[in-house]
Amino acid sequence: MSKMHLVFGGRVSDPQGLDFDLATIDIVGVFPNYATALDAWRSAAQRTVDDAEMKYVVVHLHRLLEPELGSA
Repeated sequence: MSKMHLVFGGRVSDPQGLDFDLATIDIVGVFPNYATALDAWRSAAQRTVDDAEMKYVVVHLHRLLEPELGSA
């Protein structure tokens, strides 16, 4: 299995938390490796750098799909 990564963002109630307003979710995409996901995250986050309530994250989908593999 490839190490897929999801990049998404949206408005959060607390910039230090992960409580996203589901009506504002922006799915940037699914990427085949962390490096490309990180590039996409940086690009999306940079577009909203002046809005403290917007947050983008990288989700390691491969860890959710096969948790027994750990971080390998």
